[in-house]
Amino acid sequence: RRPDSYYGLSKSYGEDMASFYFDRYGIETVSIRIGSSFAEPQNRRMMSTWLSFADLTQLIERSLYTPDVGHTVVYGVSDNKTVWWDNRLASKLDYTPKDSSEVFREKVEAQPLPAADDPAMLYQGGAFVASGPFGDQ
Repeated sequence: RRPDSYYGLSKSYGEDMASFYFDRYGIETVSIRIGSSFAEPQNRRMMSTWLSFADLTQLIERSLYTPDVGHTVVYGVSDNKTVWWDNRLASKLDYTPKDSSEVFREKVEAQPLPAADDPAMLYQGGAFVASGPFGDQ
């Protein structure tokens, strides 16, 4: 794992802390790396990272009620045709997403193409990569 934004760096720290607390004190945690949770995908990037509200609800419930998770890292993503991440650890939670971004493909692909070098489209951190801290530009 290698964060690509300050936001990602803060999330990475949280996962490291959760791992530490499990190792040291036995406190179990599921760290959920949510892709993009909106009513529908907003752009081409989100066709791969989209997580429906219903699937998010299921993932949260499974994370809260599944015993013996230790410290598990899973991706919050629906059953999209294309995905960016290997989410096999979600099977530990019996998470089975029901929705897919495919139903929105025609609408999303009708939008103008983004610039080929748009960081918000290229990187896992999306728009957070482009924002940076104050005074960083």
